[in-house]
Amino acid sequence: MAVPEPERELERLRTRAKTGLAPVTVITGASAFFRGEAVEIALGAVPQGRDVRVIDGGTETDGRELQDLRGAGLFGGGTWLVVRRGEQWLADRAEDLPGVLEGIGRGCGLIVEATKFDKRTRVGKTLAAQDVYEFRDLYDSPYDRTRSPLEAELIKWVANRSRALGVRMSLEAAYVAVMILGKDPAALLGELRRLAAQPDLAALAKSRVLTPDDLRGRLSVSFASTPFELAEALLDHDRARCLRSIDAMFARGVTKGRDGTVDRGGVFPFTVSMLFQSVAKAHRGRMLFDRGTPANALPAKVGVYKFTDRFVRQVTGNPVPRLRRALLLLRDAQRRLRATGEDPRRLLEQMVARYFGGGT
Repeated sequence: MAVPEPERELERLRTRAKTGLAPVTVITGASAFFRGEAVEIALGAVPQGRDVRVIDGGTETDGRELQDLRGAGLFGGGTWLVVRRGEQWLADRAEDLPGVLEGIGRGCGLIVEATKFDKRTRVGKTLAAQDVYEFRDLYDSPYDRTRSPLEAELIKWVANRSRALGVRMSLEAAYVAVMILGKDPAALLGELRRLAAQPDLAALAKSRVLTPDDLRGRLSVSFASTPFELAEALLDHDRARCLRSIDAMFARGVTKGRDGTVDRGGVFPFTVSMLFQSVAKAHRGRMLFDRGTPANALPAKVGVYKFTDRFVRQVTGNPVPRLRRALLLLRDAQRRLRATGEDPRRLLEQMVARYFGGGT
């Protein structure tokens, strides 16, 4: 049975919480972020007047916490035991827990959170028969790869959360945020909250949906990058890393050996020059490879003496048409900068978009 979309599972838990939690609530799945949100919802639904004991399942206990589930708490209202990161705790209490849950005391309850549990074991079968909520990661691309990337669950989730926080984003803006910030929901939500705290942006979002241009220069970049990292991302065919690298270089500049830092005005020519050299070497290597040169001989033939394994991987992983297109797009970006004076960062971003939109 397919695991439901995480927000739907959270909504199912909220609905149950309104009418009262079951005596045993099991929160599981691969997504630590959504498991954490689910625990907060469940904790908020514990009846008033109950004692709540929260333990870390990774910390060894003497097992006495199970006795809390058998009867009244300190003030006679029952005890709710909450076990976070409970994989090891379930293994340690596997022998005793099934019997305790069969006789759980009135007014008592258990909320256990764990990445997974073995449903073939006795304790696993007992837990599987309880109120279980499973949270997977959001899909960052559509199941049908022919569809627009804007239809991915993660993109829609960012757009929906931005709306709830008062900084309504278009799907295109949400896509840019994911490409720059990554796929971690916690980091994305933190950034949305930071954006919502900017009065001018929040005011703009009241009048219309935010676009990618509205986010330009506003998204946090907590790392530096170099043209060599951009070249590696391009040759590894990783669009997200390309966009993060471009964003970092224009936000923080580029370190150029012992000569210091290239300021933002020099990022474009330095980056395009280094990028062109890297792709040109890969192109030459691929031409030799297609003519029969052994892969392990390619670095020496092309004059690459460092990171040779990476070079061979990039050569064998990129067909000649793809590499040729990258070179042509770099030349076109240089020409457009001289002819039109367009924003250098936008030119690099457009080059990446055209490159990844071209197939092979």
